[in-house]
Amino acid sequence: MTEREVLVDVWSDIHCPWALVCLHRLRGAREELRLPNVVFNPRPWPLEWVNERGTPHDIVATETIVLAAEEPGLFSAYENPSWPSTFLPAFELVAAARRVGGPALAEEVDYGLRVAFFRDQVDVSIAAGLRHALELVHTDRADHEAIMRIWFTQPVRGDVLAEYEISKTLPIQGSPQVFWPNGDTHHNPGLSDHTWERGMPRIHSSQPLKPAALLARMAALRT
Repeated sequence: MTEREVLVDVWSDIHCPWALVCLHRLRGAREELRLPNVVFNPRPWPLEWVNERGTPHDIVATETIVLAAEEPGLFSAYENPSWPSTFLPAFELVAAARRVGGPALAEEVDYGLRVAFFRDQVDVSIAAGLRHALELVHTDRADHEAIMRIWFTQPVRGDVLAEYEISKTLPIQGSPQVFWPNGDTHHNPGLSDHTWERGMPRIHSSQPLKPAALLARMAALRT
């Protein structure tokens, strides 16, 4: 009998570099703490809907430079001339993955999309870029084909919209916002102490082990 999944909801935008750092550290902590039943359930919070504007290249590029000092292996300078005008196709791919394999597969595809964009400089608003992201997901190729087929043929935009409507009822401070099973919530754990000054984010306090500490606390509360 397999242990039941424990869902930790993470509301964020796929183009948010802070969210990538948070998820990377949470996933690493899950491995270190040997909690394979924990799933970091990706929930869509498209900033292009929240802010009613497209993805700002200048802001993302500046944040990426700063956060590369925190996790160098996750980021590259984005030099691809094809810049995503929207990240909704990427959110739709995560929704398609959820239809195929539930939250666990959705998490893997969500993380693959983030790495494809920030590390591999892939435009994840087009089918070729989405396929590249799926290549980073270590699952059966039949899953990849099923996900793309659903992305092409089923109304997964509606799935994204339905989730986004739920987000409006929640105390989300920004991307990422982590909701634990006991109802506790944290915004950008470990990197919340930052401000924008003179056109650049300034990190006043970095706590790389904070996500691991929160995950360990959750595990202790459930035992």
